[in-house]
Amino acid sequence: MPSGVLKREVTASLAEFAHGLRNAFPTALSGGPRHFQVRADAVTMIIDLTPGEARRIGGLTLPTLTVEIRFLAGDRQAQAALLAHMDRAMQRGGG
Repeated sequence: MPSGVLKREVTASLAEFAHGLRNAFPTALSGGPRHFQVRADAVTMIIDLTPGEARRIGGLTLPTLTVEIRFLAGDRQAQAALLAHMDRAMQRGGG
């Protein structure tokens, strides 16, 4: 896992992303709507959200967010496990 700030671009609104975080970390999440903190086990993760330009595909418009993730505590293995848990919990259906 890289050190420093991990940046991602996702197609979600602020509300959709926050909903996914609440599902992933129902008892370990604080903050919002653009700044969150997750404290789970020995890991502390800070998540900052910045709305971006919407993507348009034909008649479909998808909101985008830049997600910046910083770890303040925890070893690399625990951080990677927490990030993997968040990714699994926030996956959406598709085909």
